[in-house]
Amino acid sequence: MPVQLKVPGALVLAGIVMAFVTPSPAGPNPAGKTHTILIKGFRFVPEKVEVAVGDTVTWTNQDIVPHTATAKKVFDSKNLNQGGSWSFVAKQKGHFPYICTYHPTMTGELIVN
Repeated sequence: MPVQLKVPGALVLAGIVMAFVTPSPAGPNPAGKTHTILIKGFRFVPEKVEVAVGDTVTWTNQDIVPHTATAKKVFDSKNLNQGGSWSFVAKQKGHFPYICTYHPTMTGELIVN
């Protein structure tokens, strides 16, 4: 014969409410911010950008010739044609100078805090 438990209605209701209002354990940090660097006039604009770990940096080429955003052993956009974009998620702190490999006088700096 099945056992029947008698639970007062208020107790059941309290359990249901607690299930909806009890905070869940802390999860991963929310997604970082997105920063945009334009490539125009054979320059990175802005030339120096400070971001936080977890932020995304997007380079967009507005010039009529191809460019890259390349930091030795850290990131390399490869070829970015006119209108092309490339994004990088900052995963480590540091100062990362970068260049356009096609036009090495084009320089920029990514600072990750």
